[in-house]
Amino acid sequence: MAPRGWPGSLLHLLLCWSVYGMVPEPKNLRLHSVMFDSVLEWDPPDFHKENLVYTVQYKTKISDVFIDLCRRIVSTKCNVSHIPAYSSSTIQVRTEFENEYSNWENVSFTPYRETRIGPPAIQVEATKPGVLNVQLIEPSFTLNDGNRSLKEFYGIAIYRILIWKKYHNTEQVQEVNTTDTFQVIRDLDPMTTYCLKAQAFIAELYKDGQWSEPICTNTTDTGLHPGLLTVTILLVLISFPFFSLIIFYIYRWIKYTFFPSYSLPQHFKEFLSKPSYGSQFLMSHSQEEEHAYNKIIVLSEESKNDASECEIQLSNAEQHLEQSQEENYKPKEDSGCISLIHT
Repeated sequence: MAPRGWPGSLLHLLLCWSVYGMVPEPKNLRLHSVMFDSVLEWDPPDFHKENLVYTVQYKTKISDVFIDLCRRIVSTKCNVSHIPAYSSSTIQVRTEFENEYSNWENVSFTPYRETRIGPPAIQVEATKPGVLNVQLIEPSFTLNDGNRSLKEFYGIAIYRILIWKKYHNTEQVQEVNTTDTFQVIRDLDPMTTYCLKAQAFIAELYKDGQWSEPICTNTTDTGLHPGLLTVTILLVLISFPFFSLIIFYIYRWIKYTFFPSYSLPQHFKEFLSKPSYGSQFLMSHSQEEEHAYNKIIVLSEESKNDASECEIQLSNAEQHLEQSQEENYKPKEDSGCISLIHT
């Protein structure tokens, strides 16, 4: 008589395994697929024997023939990226031990709908105050031994960009949705650190992609930082009196050097403006008036013994002066002796 209840069923199953050599199926099948890079994983069964191997097969919805993907492998995972991307396929796996096999465990998979979209790469550049230029590099993947872009495969991809201040994670500044891979983010605070992340979104399938890792950058300065502006104004106010005083003294020096305030007397100006008249005036007065002359004799060391000769020269100069009253003075030089007659 067979035992009743699930403990009895479990005991009966273990007895059958021990008697008939049955191999249990793999457990907990799961698929991981990112950008059509797909891997099937499972957990090994609870079995008292070692050296278990596994076989993985697939077939499409329109076919009844299973095709091997991984045959008699020791690993508990198999790459299933080569199954058709647009078709719904059935993937099955079983446990094998020597000539014994378990039942098949299967899972359905449609890569086009179920694969996860990878994150786009982000390049950020701060060119103007409060403005960031964001360049997105769309994710690519390999399919059927060829590189494909997201737009080529799905047609239209929408990119979501989140921007927030680095030290205000809960404060979302902007959310941008765009189909372009280049976007200009405006109206940001200057000299502030912002962080960005992006994801792709397939609207046709309502399918979200993975978020990229946040990247942070600083916006540029407006050139009028309040603290720097205050310091600049204070320096100008302090230095203004000093530079004003320097400029004042330079101005006075130039004025009194090149433009003196005093002027020549009026009769000097008239004389300089009419030199011929001045000469006639002096000559007319010199004829009417008698002048007293002082005799000055300058002797050099070499001509001290020639004093008498200098006296003779001086007498001749006086006679010559009387004959020519147009001259004011008449110098003579001879043998180191200089005589000067002054009127």
